[in-house]
Amino acid sequence: MSPLVTAEIVAGMLVLLALGALAFIFIRRRMLASGIPLILCGLRARGANGYRLGLMRFSGGRLEWFTLIGPSMRPRRSWERARLKPEAPSAPHEVIAGLPEAVEVTCHYAEDTFQLALSPAAYTAMRSWLESAPPGFNVNVA
Repeated sequence: MSPLVTAEIVAGMLVLLALGALAFIFIRRRMLASGIPLILCGLRARGANGYRLGLMRFSGGRLEWFTLIGPSMRPRRSWERARLKPEAPSAPHEVIAGLPEAVEVTCHYAEDTFQLALSPAAYTAMRSWLESAPPGFNVNVA
């Protein structure tokens, strides 16, 4: 086999591999959403230096965070609505790729403290979701 044919085969395989990866990312995102809006969000755990981009969704009584790119269909982090306590948003101390106008929100969950970087509209959606009561929750409050 000539070197030219070998180079064409390798280039074709690389193109197919890139298309397969893009198709996987698209299909994974569609399956994660399953009719629920996903929000682009940065997460910085306590003690971490920078933000990790991911996808956040409001799933019933839980806030779930998925890695942006990866094979897992399970959330990397998950927080119960009733136990998640966000502070007031502030301007981030660093520029976050993919979230140019992000606000930084420090959240407390049990003994864990972490920061979320969200767009202002996503922060408003998260805050209203946290403050709203799910159906049947505290129905006998007088």
